[in-house]
Amino acid sequence: MSATQPSPESNHSRFRIGTLLYFSDAAGRLLLIRRKRPPNLGLWCAVGGKLEMPTGESPYECAIREAAEEVGVALDASDLALRCILSEKDYESTGHWLMFVFQVKVCLRGLPPQIEEGDFCFFDRGELERIEMPALDRAVLLERILAEGESLHFLRSDGVASTLVEESRIG
Repeated sequence: MSATQPSPESNHSRFRIGTLLYFSDAAGRLLLIRRKRPPNLGLWCAVGGKLEMPTGESPYECAIREAAEEVGVALDASDLALRCILSEKDYESTGHWLMFVFQVKVCLRGLPPQIEEGDFCFFDRGELERIEMPALDRAVLLERILAEGESLHFLRSDGVASTLVEESRIG
């Protein structure tokens, strides 16, 4: 193996699959979590987590599990709208990510309790410009996914400043 190629054990060659869930309340405020650990340490992010690939978990099953574990809400697949599939190359040196981004159709009645991963807060969409979030979440996910109607976006970030957006309308 040459010195320029990463070893199979390096994070650069790891491929991870995960989910992000955008919850809102009846007033339309978005639920975000301020992460207490990497990736995105100290930033406001959507709820989510990694697929349990050894068990054969699907993205929908992962989203349902993460909603129960992190927010304490029981969902089924009909409560989820797949809004985006995001491919990100070597994000924060944690490997290559394929993220399934869901908008949750069920409104939350209140703020979930604090969890080990971080603290929750609801934000009006106007507040999102002023809080610390991952750049891709702010520039692409929030502006494109939440601002538009029924559409699915595929977002690709190859580790450079630009992001490619491919859109497919639903309906």
